Amino acid sequence: MRAVLAVLAAGLVFAPAASAATVQAVDGTAADNYNNRWTPQTTTIAVGESVTWSFTGTSALHNVASSGANWSFRNGDPGSGSPPASYTFTTPGTYRFICEVHATTMFGDVLVTDASGNPPPPPPPPPLSEQPFPNDAGPPSAFEVDDALAPRLTRLAPRSWHGGARLRFRLDEPAVVTVRATRARVTVKRTRAMLLRGRRTLTVRHLRAGRYVLLVSARDLAGNRSRVRRVRVTVR
Repeated sequence: MRAVLAVLAAGLVFAPAASAATVQAVDGTAADNYNNRWTPQTTTIAVGESVTWSFTGTSALHNVASSGANWSFRNGDPGSGSPPASYTFTTPGTYRFICEVHATTMFGDVLVTDASGNPPPPPPPPPLSEQPFPNDAGPPSAFEVDDALAPRLTRLAPRSWHGGARLRFRLDEPAVVTVRATRARVTVKRTRAMLLRGRRTLTVRHLRAGRYVLLVSARDLAGNRSRVRRVRVTVR
């Protein structure tokens, strides 16, 4: 009887254990913007084999849990340096897992092949009610417009304004408006601004007292330029 027990014991000791893969939890660092992760992120095993998730050397709170309808697994509440957790997969397929504390960066997949090493079948397509169709897209938010019309500046009204010249005018479309203050045909000061359509104001500052000619022009978003308008103003 003792000889039989010894043979059985020897068989238990030397019988090959089911092969397993190990997935290591890794704490994030400042260098990688604290992206906690699993390594490797994807693990391939054969049906009947197991995967062990190790938390050795970690200081952040981690756990492992299934993420998908095809399996259910959770090693408990997140902890610091939690004990390893293992799971044996008995059906070919793709099994996603996460750390519930760092689900946005700490996720991975176990790919379980059949006994012959064939890859798992692809996941089934979503039902028709969830598949996108071409007419699901909304209307375009903008249309291409062939704009060949130059912007118009009207109702120009200049006046002296605190050591400068202020010009009021009406603009019929969004455009970049430029005002140049000139004396004896020489540009003394210049101001420019992107303005919307409507009644607008631009001020040329820091002008000495005297008479000036203001040259006003506009360029719209399509590159069309208005004709240059001239108005006179006396700065006091």
